Amino acid sequence: LIETPLPAAPQAGGDDQRFAAAIAGFGQLLRDPKYLGGWGYAEAIALANGAKGDDPFGYRAEAVQLMRLAESLSKN
Repeated sequence: LIETPLPAAPQAGGDDQRFAAAIAGFGQLLRDPKYLGGWGYAEAIALANGAKGDDPFGYRAEAVQLMRLAESLSKN
């Protein structure tokens, strides 16, 4: 049995967790956005931009570029 106490109030995640959430949401947008409610490409891009953190190789910036490209293609 492993017991872990949960904080009373939710805490904001770090850059890695927020960026992972943005990428997961982006994947859901590409696949089937019916479970995302009003959350769209603009929100995924904003979350990813705010959570880039240390990006020494530019992978996170490139992911944001892919999100923007997918957003522009989805408007057609």
